[in-house]
Amino acid sequence: MTVEEHELLGLAERLPEALAELEAAVEEWSGRRFHGTADEGRVVATVDALGSLLDLEIHVLSRRRLDGVSLGEAVVAAVGAAEEAAARAKDEMMHGLRLGSLPSLGELLGGARRDFENRSGFPA
Repeated sequence: MTVEEHELLGLAERLPEALAELEAAVEEWSGRRFHGTADEGRVVATVDALGSLLDLEIHVLSRRRLDGVSLGEAVVAAVGAAEEAAARAKDEMMHGLRLGSLPSLGELLGGARRDFENRSGFPA
């Protein structure tokens, strides 16, 4: 048996364990909540792992002190910060998922994402 065949056999034997680790990591990540703030912490947005807005808290001082446009900008900033936190956590999780010496899932998908963005001109 060649070294490559031995490595492939080892990866195949480890696959069920790796899939269980993958499922556990995704389950843990998908249950998390992410927060972003604006206006010195008085506007707080909470999103789930996919970036869906779950909660928005606006302190009374922000409601009284800010005009409508400024308050809207603070809400957008807080939601954006929460979405960025969720995206960073997803990237960290994806880069931690690997099978043996193969590239991480994040590295594999990152290449596909870059290819899509380069070919389409749209951010993925």
